[in-house]
Amino acid sequence: MNKYIFKDFLDNKKVYKKNIEFWKSIISKLLKSEKFSFDEYIARSDGFGNEFYDGNPICNFKIDKLNKGVRIIQEEPEENSIQLSAWIEEAELVNGKIIDELVINLELTRETIFIAVDLINAWILNDISKFRMKRYIKTINSLKTQVSALQTFEYA
Repeated sequence: MNKYIFKDFLDNKKVYKKNIEFWKSIISKLLKSEKFSFDEYIARSDGFGNEFYDGNPICNFKIDKLNKGVRIIQEEPEENSIQLSAWIEEAELVNGKIIDELVINLELTRETIFIAVDLINAWILNDISKFRMKRYIKTINSLKTQVSALQTFEYA
């Protein structure tokens, strides 16, 4: 059974903000150790200052020198299996510039945090190409399916 982190983040604004700070801390530790500078590229509020609390994105950042970004969408917990998917797409910034974006959609558990960090590490720190990243995502999905199947296995 999964142990969800920030389980009621969509219902509680304080928990939502703690969740955002959690992701900022993870990303800062990951990227600053490699001296990457990064900025958010997706607004967390509308033009009138009303904040969004829908989990899309819970975290986002771009690395200008790589022309890459990452958007993490966090879903409300619903399943007992590992819920994480990822894909690559193009994203248009407010200035009209196009970047390649790794999108990670997950329900937050200890397991999905490490999978997300691994994907970000491959995409940003190892700076792999879109083609190789798409192939890597397929590999991770295959492994995730294999691990999920183990959860139904009983050990004697």
